[in-house]
Amino acid sequence: MYSIAIIGDIHDWHSQQIESHLIKKKCKVVKMNYDQLHALFNKKKKIFINPELKNIDGMWVRFINNGLLEEITTKLTFLHLLEEKGVYIHNSAQVIEKTVDKVRTTGLLDINHIHSPETIVKIGKLENFKLKKDYLLKPIFGSQGKNIVFLKKSSELKKIKAIGNVFYLQEFIGDPSKKVFSDIRVLVSNHIPISIMKRSSNQFLTNAYQGASTEKIRLKKEIDVISRKVSKLFKLGYGGIDIKFFQKKYYVLEVNSIPSWKAIQKIEKKNISEILVNDFLKNVKRCRLKS
Repeated sequence: MYSIAIIGDIHDWHSQQIESHLIKKKCKVVKMNYDQLHALFNKKKKIFINPELKNIDGMWVRFINNGLLEEITTKLTFLHLLEEKGVYIHNSAQVIEKTVDKVRTTGLLDINHIHSPETIVKIGKLENFKLKKDYLLKPIFGSQGKNIVFLKKSSELKKIKAIGNVFYLQEFIGDPSKKVFSDIRVLVSNHIPISIMKRSSNQFLTNAYQGASTEKIRLKKEIDVISRKVSKLFKLGYGGIDIKFFQKKYYVLEVNSIPSWKAIQKIEKKNISEILVNDFLKNVKRCRLKS
């Protein structure tokens, strides 16, 4: 049917699921790591990148490791250039750039009047700031709840160092005195919510990776509307949208363009990987028809 590449610094259960369902659809599949990519820009050559990618119709992007600025930039540049050659990228470098950087994500949500927690961003020191609320100090690049610090409004900022010398302080939404914390993860595909779960923990971090419990919940109209709006804004092929309900408002906490769905599959009867692959192939077909 189609020739598809799955690319990532790590290939885990998710890559295996994608590959298995693509093969069931009669696709030719190649799995690659980013460090296997190489380019030759030469007018005599008709292809600038690995020969095995010469005739691919689509590429599914999975996990990207943290690394030097030059490494990350080059990985995304490869994706940009493949897209310029007419390859469908799921999710594209442009989408990843908008979501992997929390500052950019929050800024786009704010510009487009989508509720998100109050956020302070500052390069360098923050010792002259006085916190009037509780905040979460997050690395601007990061996922799975790693390296997040809870800061009480009485915290002494001059003693705190930010990763990468950038302070990204997101207001803590909720009551810190409660014994259970929770939020919602919505998995979207082609701008449609396909599964939703509530994540709960006795810690302020509610990521499933950090051990939070999960349960399937009903998709309310308000969450459906927000999820579709966010997905279209960021042009997600698929993605995970984290939402919290507090004081009669829904807040978008984060947007993940390379989401995991293993935890949500455990509480979901339908085969999520199959749905995601079917939607991906619709996009590949649409892209091929345009070229």
